[in-house]
Amino acid sequence: FNALVQKSIAHAANFPFCTIDPNVAPIPVPDPYLERLGRFAQSKAVKPATMEWVDVAGLAKGAHRGEGLGNRFLASLRECDA
Repeated sequence: FNALVQKSIAHAANFPFCTIDPNVAPIPVPDPYLERLGRFAQSKAVKPATMEWVDVAGLAKGAHRGEGLGNRFLASLRECDA
C-alpha cells in the first residue's frame, strides 16, 4: 500500500490488530493523453482522474464468526466498491 501511494501512511507490524481502521488514499490514474488534451482545449488546469484505494487489514482466525474485531473488518469490506 505504501509503495502504491508513494507515502508512508500504512502502519505494519507483526502482531494481530496492528491496523484496525482501513488505510485510504487517492491514487491518480495515469493518462498519456491528458496534457495534450488540456493544451488542445486551452484548459486553465489539468487534473488527472483519481480513484480511492482502500487497504483493509487481513482477517484473524475466527473473524468470519464475528470473533475479535471480525465484524469491524467485514463492515469495512462491505463499504468498498470493486
